[in-house]
Amino acid sequence: MRFLVVLVFILFSSGCAVTRMPAEPLAVPVKPLLKSQTYQLEYQAQHNSPKVKSVQLPAHKVKRNQTVKIITDKASVTDTLLAQISQALNDKQLKVTSSHNSDYTLAIHQADLAFIEDTKYTLKQPEQPYPLFGKVARQFPTQQCATILAEVSMRLTHKASGDVVWFAKSSLDSSSFHREPLIYSFSEEQKITNELEVVAFVHQQNTEQARLARAKSNTPVAIPEYQTMSQLSTLTKLHGPCSRTEVSALTPMMQFYLSSILIDKIKVL
Repeated sequence: MRFLVVLVFILFSSGCAVTRMPAEPLAVPVKPLLKSQTYQLEYQAQHNSPKVKSVQLPAHKVKRNQTVKIITDKASVTDTLLAQISQALNDKQLKVTSSHNSDYTLAIHQADLAFIEDTKYTLKQPEQPYPLFGKVARQFPTQQCATILAEVSMRLTHKASGDVVWFAKSSLDSSSFHREPLIYSFSEEQKITNELEVVAFVHQQNTEQARLARAKSNTPVAIPEYQTMSQLSTLTKLHGPCSRTEVSALTPMMQFYLSSILIDKIKVL
């Protein structure tokens, strides 16, 4: 009986001797600090001056304080543009009237707006090009923007005789009107490419079986390092009208500008 007790004790002691504690769990490594840098791109287009043709005939001399009635039945003219044309005539010291007995009639023959071929904006090289500029310049060398052509024509007629004393026409495209460059921005950002692999490795090494295996081998495990790569964002427009909606918003100012140029050509004594 005593021998049996001693044998059980020996077997129990041997079992405790071979039982190992599992290795400590691995921690997911701290992610590296990722860098981000923002850059700007400037695109420019070639601009044209307004095309203006103005002819004043000598049959009648236009004098200060003479009256002018504006006729708009041949063109679509907004109330705002009509008021602006009236003010431009007043600035020439001509009196705008609605009376049929005016000295002159100013007929607005044309106040047209039409989309034309898009304007190409070319990337401008900065004074101090940054390392990424060459790559971006090859990828985004130009930008295309919607373009509107505005045309305005007028005719001043002596009311009593019916003689045309002045006629003029002007036109200008929207990109040449606003003359603003296009400003875009983009970012270069670092991204971790193997985050899932690192987390999966740590998770696998933290299973009970893996921890016991590490405890038995007593060999340190090297957790894979995070791998990073640089990635460029898409371009974001910061400044400059380009879309059809943005360009269309310029048309009231374009028509006023062209009308003002024409009326300023009238020679008033």
